[in-house]
Amino acid sequence: MFAHQITGFTGPDDVRWTEVAEPPADSDVLIDVVAAGVSFADLLQTTGSYQMKVDLPYTPGMDAAGVIRSVPAEAAPAGTGLAAGQRVAVLLSRGCWREVISAPAARVLPLPADMSFEAGAAAPLNYLTALFALTRRARAQPGETLLVHGAAGGVGTAAVQLGRALGLRTVAVVSDQAKADFALRCGADHAVRSDGWLAAVRDLLGERAVDIVADPVGGDRMTDSLRSLGPEGRLLVLGFTAGQIPTVKVNRLLLGNTGVLGVASREYFEQRPETVADLWNQLLELWHAGKLRDLPVQSYPFGDARGALRAIADRNATGKVVLTRSA
Repeated sequence: MFAHQITGFTGPDDVRWTEVAEPPADSDVLIDVVAAGVSFADLLQTTGSYQMKVDLPYTPGMDAAGVIRSVPAEAAPAGTGLAAGQRVAVLLSRGCWREVISAPAARVLPLPADMSFEAGAAAPLNYLTALFALTRRARAQPGETLLVHGAAGGVGTAAVQLGRALGLRTVAVVSDQAKADFALRCGADHAVRSDGWLAAVRDLLGERAVDIVADPVGGDRMTDSLRSLGPEGRLLVLGFTAGQIPTVKVNRLLLGNTGVLGVASREYFEQRPETVADLWNQLLELWHAGKLRDLPVQSYPFGDARGALRAIADRNATGKVVLTRSA
């Protein structure tokens, strides 16, 4: 079988498509991968910039979808419902860019018959992170106003779609008109350009009318994000795709009765593994109820991880980037 491996830290060119041994059929579930997700975290790993450090070479990729090949009895206790031939999604810390993967049963999630493998590969990392952020960290309530930075990216798109599904009024902040149109198609109620976004939001909603800000971008947006929040507003820190980690003057939180909340889903899921299945079930409830639209993906052939990573690096990607063997 073949897999992508990071062999150095100079960027996407250090990702190699190479022959490797298949994982053993021991205590984990074996899955034939059809599609795998590509994220900004994977891009950071190619430059050695991600917080999780792994010895080279190794296979990146945190989410995937495919078909179960085998389920050892000890891997699936009674009640899990996992069986050979079943369509599933997978959420791991790394290793999904392989033709065959092994995963603990707790990280193998049933994939609905009406959800494509590509959408299934898009859902576990970004959508469970966004759902965790909105429901667990921000405690979002229907009728509240959600502002999403980087709203055309993977996590941003998930936040926009889930915000709408949860009954929130959503405002997308994006870099250009094409991405604004994309965000509106994904369900945003409004879309504004990142240049001068605060003034545009105030024109739309008034002063301090935002209840929740979801920010995977970071950089210089922190102060204005806090200025947009109303009393008891929450700012969700989801990442730093701008490359700069902002600082907060806590007197702004005191005077505004606002809060800044970290969202480290990977760490939380490792500390509380049962959360993954709980959130997945909540996501599927929204899907089956028709509240969650088709998950937008930008697909690349499974062997073209470099091209997928470059699309993210060049800010050309919209929605979730996936590698697919269906291409």
